Amino acid sequence: MKFVAVFAFVCLLGLCLAEDTSIVSEDKEMNVDGSYKFNYEQSDGQKREEMAELKASAADPDVQAISVSGSYEYTDNDGKRYLVTYTADENGYRPMVKQL
Repeated sequence: MKFVAVFAFVCLLGLCLAEDTSIVSEDKEMNVDGSYKFNYEQSDGQKREEMAELKASAADPDVQAISVSGSYEYTDNDGKRYLVTYTADENGYRPMVKQL
């Protein structure tokens, strides 16, 4: 799961940089237990942050499951700004979209 999140981050970062944008701020932390967090902001105003942690599974408290939560902001081709917040865990991926 951690590899998928990092791979998606690198792909998104590569696409954004290809459009003459630059990273204006970023921070990242990866821990031995598999938890991590990162955030960045681009010169075009796009933002993303995400964190993951190990939690006891709701189905079996003796089993650890990774829980990922985060958000990103972007502007569409019509100039509308959106905020997407999401959670991904043993219950699936659950996004919520809000126009800003």
